[in-house]
Amino acid sequence: MRTTVTLEPDVARRLQEVSRARKLSFKEALNTTLRRGLDQMLAKPKAKPFHTVPEDMGVLPHLNYDNIGDLLELAENASKP
Repeated sequence: MRTTVTLEPDVARRLQEVSRARKLSFKEALNTTLRRGLDQMLAKPKAKPFHTVPEDMGVLPHLNYDNIGDLLELAENASKP
């Protein structure tokens, strides 16, 4: 496909540097650079791993930790203003 593109001077200069350094034609340097840039721009960002830091909350001796109902009721009452 042929098209006309106006390159800004700094971009044209950098493409010429790539062309000389890699011994490519200007067209090859332009297409290679565009492909790499487009691949990077279209790639989905990698999700950062989610980490939690454990916290020792201690043990309350008056609670029966085997009774989940009592624990849930305690948690619900603690979250009410």
